[in-house]
Amino acid sequence: MSIGHVVLDRAGVKRLMRGHPWIHANKVAECHAEDGTLVRLEGPAGVPRGLALWNSASRLALRVLSVDPRLPARADWWRAPLDAAIARRTSLPATAAHKHASAAGAAAANTAASADAPTNPDAPTNPDACRWVHGEADGLPGLVVDRYADIAVVQAGCLATDRALPELAEHLMAAHGLRGVLARHDGAFRRAEKLPEGVQLLAGEVPELVIWHQAGCAREVAPWSGQKTGTYLDQRENQVWAATQLPVGRALDVCCNDGGFALQLARAGSHVLALDSSANALAQTARHAELAGVSERVTTLQVNVFEHLRELVNQGELFDAIVLDPPALAKQRKALSSGRRAYRELNLRALRLLRPGGRLLTCSCSFHLSAAEFESVLGEAASDARVQARVLARRGAAACHPVRLGFPESDYLKVVLLERD
Repeated sequence: MSIGHVVLDRAGVKRLMRGHPWIHANKVAECHAEDGTLVRLEGPAGVPRGLALWNSASRLALRVLSVDPRLPARADWWRAPLDAAIARRTSLPATAAHKHASAAGAAAANTAASADAPTNPDAPTNPDACRWVHGEADGLPGLVVDRYADIAVVQAGCLATDRALPELAEHLMAAHGLRGVLARHDGAFRRAEKLPEGVQLLAGEVPELVIWHQAGCAREVAPWSGQKTGTYLDQRENQVWAATQLPVGRALDVCCNDGGFALQLARAGSHVLALDSSANALAQTARHAELAGVSERVTTLQVNVFEHLRELVNQGELFDAIVLDPPALAKQRKALSSGRRAYRELNLRALRLLRPGGRLLTCSCSFHLSAAEFESVLGEAASDARVQARVLARRGAAACHPVRLGFPESDYLKVVLLERD
């Protein structure tokens, strides 16, 4: 294995020492390395600064592995952090997703929850579907590993990590008892790194459909064709928690995707109207409701959610509980202004559809919209709707999606529970 070395300028050293794992090419003073290789980092005076992955073709030329200059450079640099990340998943409590909750929110409970609904969402769940590796937050640049039962789906977003995948997949099979490992390289994240796209079986066998369980409820995932690696796992704990916090009654799930929230609310006793623009997502929602035995309490409807919420407002409809979990509406900084308007409009209409005393669980996965800005948008929406609302709880992503200090990009999901007066 060839080990190169890169000399950072003073700005690069400053960024490195602040803990951010991405260093741009304009902060590199000298480079003596091949793309896709491990490099030793040095400061302007030749002071050793750690290890990183190098790719001159990427806007993020350096992906930092460690700021410990004593760490040995190994060909299998990924092995130790990979095994450590998976080991951490066996002991993470569900409460890691819970950021702040008011006494009112913590004390509130459903009065008509069904007997099989979850009663303690903050207890460790040892799920058979979770994110095993969350990229830089787990010290593995550009790497995502999602486990569903006995298979894993991986995504690599940088060149060195991509080259390591064949060995990494074999290690996952041998050391962690998997049946198969699939690479899902069919997203924009690969184009940004100038990496080829496609879906590839790396090891073993991966079926078209895999069954996993959420709070005792069977769900299907399509690893070859589903969203991201098959589904979104960052809301896994919030979906179960929501069923203990939202009132049982008439519920609305906006942008329901494959029905994670709708399913748990229906199991708690609510009758749920699930809205989405995707026919495939709604078919998955209906299938999950069937598997859970709550088909009679889940109605799906394919619509433009902005337009349909306006229609529901005009019709004078009211709901006891509403969930808003849209896709990122501000994917880039330049889209922040239009994204704020979209979030305000969605939440304005949701608040108008909420009956007095009802609760709204509203989410944003747009990193560029900060938590403070999101709550400012919610305040504007409440003002425009001419209602009073209080924050009962604030949450983030599931515990298997850790936040790395110094790396704000890993803290992207905002989940706010509101109650209308």
